[in-house]
Amino acid sequence: MKINLADKEYIFLIGYQREVKYRAAFDILAKKVFGISFEEWYQAGYWNEKYIPYTLFDGNKAVGNVSVNIMDFNTLGKPQRYIQIGTVLTDENYRNKKLSRFLMEKVLEEWNDKSDFVYLYANPTALEMYPKFGFTRVKEYEYFRAINKNIEQHENFEKLNMDMQSNRAMLYDYAKNSSVFSKLSMRENADLVMFYCISFFKENVYYIKALDAIAVAKFNNNQLYLLDVFCKVEVELDTIINSLINSRIDEVVLGFTPKDISSYKPREIVEADALFIQKNKTILFDKNKLMFPLLSHA
Repeated sequence: MKINLADKEYIFLIGYQREVKYRAAFDILAKKVFGISFEEWYQAGYWNEKYIPYTLFDGNKAVGNVSVNIMDFNTLGKPQRYIQIGTVLTDENYRNKKLSRFLMEKVLEEWNDKSDFVYLYANPTALEMYPKFGFTRVKEYEYFRAINKNIEQHENFEKLNMDMQSNRAMLYDYAKNSSVFSKLSMRENADLVMFYCISFFKENVYYIKALDAIAVAKFNNNQLYLLDVFCKVEVELDTIINSLINSRIDEVVLGFTPKDISSYKPREIVEADALFIQKNKTILFDKNKLMFPLLSHA
């Protein structure tokens, strides 16, 4: 589809990832602006119809993008569908030409009535942009607790080599069929988990054989940072944590909101990227100290 913005003609495409030349152009733009690539994710078969790029091309060159991420969640025990806007990119030579406005308006027009709400994460340079589209900033909270040194600690796990197809298939299966550990838990979005676990966190995926559970975790000196857990049978979260810690670990921090928060303390997340939700639809976060799971960020 051809459109005209500020007296210049662009090609406007939606969900074109199977077209090699356009996907390659999008990847070049993503690398240039954010330093990230989607090509391995695509080639591995995990880029499905839930990640939809809305992109403007100048000829064969991608110059602006806003992506839709269809996010199905189990929210406080109830199924919900949210739309997460991500990968908001504009080539530096095409800024201030209303490309992002055109794309944002197209996305909101199409998805407002197809979801419970739309949300996004904004970096510090874009905090003033999103209120213009009806978004407001909301607080998120992460949960943490001290480690009880009197409990039995197992440290009984092995790192999964995420370059091996068998391990990728295993993680995908567990992520797709996992028990729920979080108050705000992704449903049917194992493909997004795989984006992280074959790239940014490929060195942080562990298998706990005794529990038949997979943990995505980082060990930061005396801290266990547990990004997420995937297990087909119901296992106590504390049991999984105890299988990951040793005598050096003093604190565990969760990358999701646990179902049972009674033994944890919340603290406001102060990060570079800020959560924005559509105005008048923030009640979920206003009434509950929640966070979207880190592996759900698009």
